[in-house]
Amino acid sequence: MRAERRDTVKIFDRAGRTAYIRYRGGVAGERPHDDRSQGEPLAVRIGAHRVPKGVERALDVLEVGESCTLVIPPEEGYGEADPKLVRWYPRSVLDHGYDMKEGTMVMWQSADGLAAKPASIVDATKDAVKIDLNHPYAGKTLEYWVELVDLK
Repeated sequence: MRAERRDTVKIFDRAGRTAYIRYRGGVAGERPHDDRSQGEPLAVRIGAHRVPKGVERALDVLEVGESCTLVIPPEEGYGEADPKLVRWYPRSVLDHGYDMKEGTMVMWQSADGLAAKPASIVDATKDAVKIDLNHPYAGKTLEYWVELVDLK
C-alpha cells in the first residue's frame, strides 16, 4: 500500500490542552544542548507560553505519533537580544558578587523575588560585573526535533 502525500496541513485550536512531547535541540549549527528525547515525555500546556512560539505552532499541526524538525528564527524562539538587558552592577551590591567571573551563568531573581531566570556574566572588572539578562538563546536561530507523544 502506498503512503499518500499530504498537500495541506491541518491547524487545530488546541489552546489549553496538554501536549506530551519528546524533543532535542538548541542553537542551530551547534550540538543539541536540550535533550528530552528519551524517557517520560514533557507535559506542555498549549498556549501557556512555556516553550518557544515555533514549538507551540508545531503542536497545533502535529498528529499524535508524528515528529518533525523545526528551524526556529529568533522572533519565534526567545526573541532578539535586548541591549537594555545588559548592564554593569557593582560587585558590592550582589550576593557573591566578588566570586562572579566572566563566562559564568547565575540565576537572577526578579525584583519581587518570585521568579528566577538564567543570566550570564559577560564582562568583569575588580569592582563590577556586566550581566546579560537576555535568555541565552535570544537572538539565535534554534533547531529542534519534536515528537507529539500524546494530547489530552
